Amino acid sequence: MKIIVPTVGAIPDHSSVDYIINIAKRFKAQLIVLRVLSEKETKQAGEQSLSLFIENGDAEKVPVNGILRRGDIAPVIIEVAEEKSADLIVLGISHGEIVAEWMNAKAMEKTDIPVLLIPKWVSVMKRQPPNR
Repeated sequence: MKIIVPTVGAIPDHSSVDYIINIAKRFKAQLIVLRVLSEKETKQAGEQSLSLFIENGDAEKVPVNGILRRGDIAPVIIEVAEEKSADLIVLGISHGEIVAEWMNAKAMEKTDIPVLLIPKWVSVMKRQPPNR
């Protein structure tokens, strides 16, 4: 299974990253973190966001593939999700531009890939998967 997680703007907080890593771990999935850069952002700014996911993924033995792209958020997400044959798109909901642009572009109607929205304000606890 492949899960794509797009991110824009500031470096994501640790609890959100841990939560997403835990989802990938439970599904034994590869995590594809897509950092969409704005026109003014440097490649270094994007790499900082990716490194947090990569480091936490390594610690939890979750494979993480980081990708940097420039462009309009919604079309880039769909393009990369289709390129990488993603099974799920995970979006963090905050009052940021990624969700607003995604919804305004009606991007969910332009892809058959399921989309999971995770509210940023939900308290996130790091839990271990149940023993099976």
